[in-house]
Amino acid sequence: MKLAEIRQLEESRKDQMNVVHLIQEGAFYHAYDWSAWLMSKFPIGEAKNKPMAVTASKLKDEYINAFVGFPATSMGKYIPNDEIAEFKPVGDTQIDVVLNVDLGDATEEDIRKMVDEWKESLPLKQGKKKEREDREMSKETPRIVRITDIIARIVSIPMEDISPRQAYDILRDLRRDISAIF
Repeated sequence: MKLAEIRQLEESRKDQMNVVHLIQEGAFYHAYDWSAWLMSKFPIGEAKNKPMAVTASKLKDEYINAFVGFPATSMGKYIPNDEIAEFKPVGDTQIDVVLNVDLGDATEEDIRKMVDEWKESLPLKQGKKKEREDREMSKETPRIVRITDIIARIVSIPMEDISPRQAYDILRDLRRDISAIF
C-alpha cells in the first residue's frame, strides 16, 4: 500500500475513531498516524510494559508521517484477542482492529487535533546526511573475522525491538562481515 493510500485511509475516519489500521509491509505490521496514536495512547499487550517506539519524519509537503510497528510473528503479543472488540482482515495487507477504549465525548475533529498535536511533539527522524555520516563511520569499524562472532551477533539481535530500517542495516552489516571472511 502506498503512503498516499495510507494517508487517505487514516484521514477518512467517520465512525472508526477507535480503529487501528494495521498495514503489513514485509515481515512487519505498521500503524500510521491516527492508528499509531491509538496504539501509543492506549497501549495493550506487550506495549503496556514497554511502549512502542514511534518513528516520525517530515515529508516534502510538510506532512509529518508517524508510525509504530512490530513483527508479524508478534501480533499476539501486541494485540491480544482478549483486549479487542473486533479483529478483521480487510485485504491481503490490512487488518483492522477495533479497540475497546473510551474516547469520551470527543468528536472526530477533537481527536484529529490531538493526533496532530501528538505528531508535532514527536522527535523527527534524522535526515539522509546523518545516515550517510553513520554509514561512513561504520566502514571504519574493524571487521569481524570469525564466523562465531557473527553467529553471536545474530543470536543477540532483539528482533521485537528493532524497526524495519534497523533490521535492514543489521542485515547489510552482517552480509558485509560474512563476505569479508569468505
